[in-house]
Amino acid sequence: MTELRPWQKEAFEAWRAAGSRGIVEAVTGTGKTRVGVAAMLAARSMNQQVLVVVPTIDLLEQWFIEIKNLLPSVSVGRRGNGHKDDFRHSSILISTIQSAIMRGAPQPRPGALLVADEVHRYGTDGFARVFSDRFDHRLGLTATLERQDEGVDTYIRPYFETTIAGCDFARGRRDNVLAPVRVMTVAVEFTPDERRKFDEHDAVAQDARQQLVAQYGCTAAPFGAFMKDVAVLSEQRDLPEGRLAGRYMSAFSKRRSLLADCAGKLSALAVLAPALAQSDRSIVFSETKASAEAGSVVLREHGVKSSAYSSGLDRLARTRVLQQFRAGALTNLVAPRVLDEGIDVPAVDVGVIIASSSSRRQMIQRMGRVLRPKPGGRAAAFVILYVPGTMEDPALGAHEAFLEQLLDVAEEQVDVSLQDAAGLLTEWLSRPIERPAQPARRPVELPSFIEPTLAVIAPAALSNGADATTQTAGETTGGFDMILRYTATLPAKNARVVIDVLGLGGEPPRPVAEIARMEGVAIEEVIRMRQAAIERVRALAATGQQDITRKQGA
Repeated sequence: MTELRPWQKEAFEAWRAAGSRGIVEAVTGTGKTRVGVAAMLAARSMNQQVLVVVPTIDLLEQWFIEIKNLLPSVSVGRRGNGHKDDFRHSSILISTIQSAIMRGAPQPRPGALLVADEVHRYGTDGFARVFSDRFDHRLGLTATLERQDEGVDTYIRPYFETTIAGCDFARGRRDNVLAPVRVMTVAVEFTPDERRKFDEHDAVAQDARQQLVAQYGCTAAPFGAFMKDVAVLSEQRDLPEGRLAGRYMSAFSKRRSLLADCAGKLSALAVLAPALAQSDRSIVFSETKASAEAGSVVLREHGVKSSAYSSGLDRLARTRVLQQFRAGALTNLVAPRVLDEGIDVPAVDVGVIIASSSSRRQMIQRMGRVLRPKPGGRAAAFVILYVPGTMEDPALGAHEAFLEQLLDVAEEQVDVSLQDAAGLLTEWLSRPIERPAQPARRPVELPSFIEPTLAVIAPAALSNGADATTQTAGETTGGFDMILRYTATLPAKNARVVIDVLGLGGEPPRPVAEIARMEGVAIEEVIRMRQAAIERVRALAATGQQDITRKQGA
């Protein structure tokens, strides 16, 4: 592992500066895993053990492969999916969250590092049991820190303490981490019967929502906050407000089902099929298992090598489908939420959304699936199908969870009729996006996390004038006296830290981690004190050299 992208380096350094406790938010496809591996490398340089927790078996195996590839000399074990490794033979242990919170689960030595992938998933009483005081250093990774309940504020933020902006879509495009994208919105119509049913459920939902806001204090906006309030009230079934909340949620669910499974969207997939057949790979994002299976049947009937990818498949079948998709034997997947999170899929040219999600997190993850960089710098395309006059209609503020962010980075955005959509999509797939040439970036080197074996500043070196830019304080005699005078200006604890970390007391310099434990300060604070001492003495040395030069000139 030799380099980090600029955003990864910045996020890692911000995490270290925050006491190695924090959550890094970065959209899917921009490389959150590399930040986690950088943290692991830092931990191993200080002989810390590492626990990586993941929500799914797929992520368990993906993390294992990634770490073994990037850190081949480190012992890595797994817990879950039939694996029963522990910390006796593994310095890094990757575990599903279910295995990590089991009674008798392996525990690292105190002072370890916890890396929590998809950290938003752990905001519950049960899963939050993994948040132990045993971990001095804590790194959470997520596309966006969002839940429909209070789990983020109750469990996650207090434990990780800091939220770090890693890489949003704008940064991803700016750094060429994400592919350029075009966006197309396409209206489809309900059948008369679907429209009648939708209007009935919509009337119930709107009436209930109005009462919940006006009479029972539910937050009107944003929608996620409203749903959190409704979820809390719905648990009180014996109270009028609880029954009203339940009525709203039932009507809301029925409206979504109608939108997800409406006949017009399946017909639209048939119209789009010729264009999808020409794409390298595509994903159709559905809402339900039934709509995924129906959509895949329609595409296959129209010449697209498609498969549904849903919880209706057993684990072996899902693995086989993904292998075929990666190999190109399949060029399209139709998937509900099971593909939203964590699954590693190859670069996709086209994403078709036939069912939006009220979760900003889910929509951002879907975007990341499609915006991964593609061979040859090909552009990505999003096709968003919606029923006019419903909560899906962009003209009524729909897709606010992600559409604004998507349009901020889109090279082109159009609203077209269904009859024009396939032709335009075909054109998009064959027409590259021309962007001004950008200067080549120099790779950002991953900082070394192994403690130096040479003294940063040694008294003998200071007195005989070694090079200040490498490991001494200045090219001047009396450097040792100079730095001791500097330490005399510091508080007692700071002076002890500087003397020990620079080896000024006649003993070899102590490791940063050892001094941090001895003095009860953060490792980052020891590093800061060391650097401040070096810079101060360099300045004093430069001033002294100028004085000598002036005297010689006189």
